Amino acid sequence: MGPIVLFDKSFVEMLNLDEAAVFDALYSSVICPIFYTEVLADLSKEPPGERTAERIVADVAKKTPIMHSTPNMTHSSICLTELAGRPIEMRRVPVRAGGRAVRKANGEVGIIYDEAPEAKAFDRWQRGQFREIERDFASRWRTQLASTDHAAMAKLAKQVLAIRTTPRDLAEALAIAKEVVHGEGQRFMTLKTAYALLGMPPAHFPKVQERWVRLGRPRLMDFAPYTAHCLLVDVFFHVAVDKRLIAPERPSNRIDIAYLYYLPFAMMFVSNDKLHRRAAPLFLRDDQIFVPGEDLKRDLTALDAYYSGRPAEEREQGLFRLAGYPPKDDAFLTTRIWKQFGMRSRPVAEEADPTKTMPKPAVDKLLAMVKEMQTAAKGPGLEQFTRDDVDDASHMVIERLVPLQRGKWRLMPPGVEADAE
Repeated sequence: MGPIVLFDKSFVEMLNLDEAAVFDALYSSVICPIFYTEVLADLSKEPPGERTAERIVADVAKKTPIMHSTPNMTHSSICLTELAGRPIEMRRVPVRAGGRAVRKANGEVGIIYDEAPEAKAFDRWQRGQFREIERDFASRWRTQLASTDHAAMAKLAKQVLAIRTTPRDLAEALAIAKEVVHGEGQRFMTLKTAYALLGMPPAHFPKVQERWVRLGRPRLMDFAPYTAHCLLVDVFFHVAVDKRLIAPERPSNRIDIAYLYYLPFAMMFVSNDKLHRRAAPLFLRDDQIFVPGEDLKRDLTALDAYYSGRPAEEREQGLFRLAGYPPKDDAFLTTRIWKQFGMRSRPVAEEADPTKTMPKPAVDKLLAMVKEMQTAAKGPGLEQFTRDDVDDASHMVIERLVPLQRGKWRLMPPGVEADAE
């Protein structure tokens, strides 16, 4: 699997089905909840041209990564978990919800994840099937977005946090936000403001405050680093909106900025949105990159042509194998990105014979292990597992429904249908 990438709707909309399939094969996607919300909200749009709103949503759903994708937990749920005392690792990998620990016959512990609810919804959307509650949500969400006064919210946030400085550009807006969020003063107000701005349930705040006091009233960035990151995004937004460095009259800017909550869970962020181009690089660490959507689309077009030119016997193995690694040619942006992140290149044995597959005994052994874990997961679930059991799990099984075909590409190797049975 390739570099872990966070993407937004603007990027997926740029791709055709063939390019989307190549992207899915070469990158590991973290799909944030904002993306699902944006896609579903298009149901309430008045579409230009002849395509219906349902067709527009279905088309985006068909291009959304599925082979190497992970739906991320919502930022508010992650913050609440962190504030309750469980550390959140911000090491450029997604935070997956759910998962059940099971013990295999040999005593080893494994984790099994059912198909994500979001993936099931996208499967329906691809077929143009939408539930009434989804249509209602889309309409209410767009109405609420349009009615929010971002300029007034920005002034209120600045007043509550006692922000007096005025920025000249977005870099200065971030510096001001860092002074507020990372500073020594107003520690309780910073914690309380974060809790309110990030939409966490008021009923849980007394326990959070009690824990904070017990630990010596630390700065938010020491008490809950990920929560501090999310607050930094919000304060930055409000400071920039107040100075009109970000347009307050464009409702979608608030949604676009929310993608930045999820930067700690990816190696790279790809978007063709103007605000993302301006703001996202300011929040990235030295080991992360921002890639303009048009640049990656151009590269995917070239990669699609490259893989299409491979011998027929290689293409018949499916894109999952054919495009498991980028070409050994630095002319491709994807190849350079893989190298930058230290991703391994195609093994020598596969270079010598690209059609060579895993030996059948090895496949049978792997399938048997998966079925054993699936059977164990359907049991009564009476055994209790410790945190160490889960952290040291020897295997992980992620259930997902992958189509055999996307665009012109067969995705999976021959025989997968039989193995799935």
